[in-house]
Amino acid sequence: MSETKAHKVKDIFVEGPIPPNLIATSIAKHATRTDIGAHEIFLGQVRADVRDGRLTADNRLPTTVAAIEYTTYRDMALERMTSIREEAFTRWPSMTCLHVHHSLGTIKAGELCFMVFASAPHRQGAREAVAWVVDRIKTELPIFGKEIYIDDTHQWKHNDLRDSGSSPA
Repeated sequence: MSETKAHKVKDIFVEGPIPPNLIATSIAKHATRTDIGAHEIFLGQVRADVRDGRLTADNRLPTTVAAIEYTTYRDMALERMTSIREEAFTRWPSMTCLHVHHSLGTIKAGELCFMVFASAPHRQGAREAVAWVVDRIKTELPIFGKEIYIDDTHQWKHNDLRDSGSSPA
């Protein structure tokens, strides 16, 4: 029977955009490990999507996402993230590390807002774990995004899994 080690609560939140050097540092910290054969990284970036905007007498004028303002119920999110993390290590016991970071505050279009990084002896385990963790976070963590448009209007964002190619577990 394998022993499962309880993981401590890790604060996944970063104020502002995720800096590229954080990603590089995560990779560099594992460069000398000889039990790792694969790293998988998911990076979420704010898109400048075009949405129906303000209503005029004739129709709705299109507007573009300028930024997303992220907020959370931090304690609840971190408690849930700890459970997701522990379940990921149970599902992929050979996974050697899992790092998750999510932005809070206003993140401009083009900036990074979400990172999931996993390492494992083989690529399949790392890939599966990252996809699974991303989907679970997007559907289960109380992280809220307010899309801010170039015309200074806004709308609350709704997460779904249409572009993930999978369904939540």
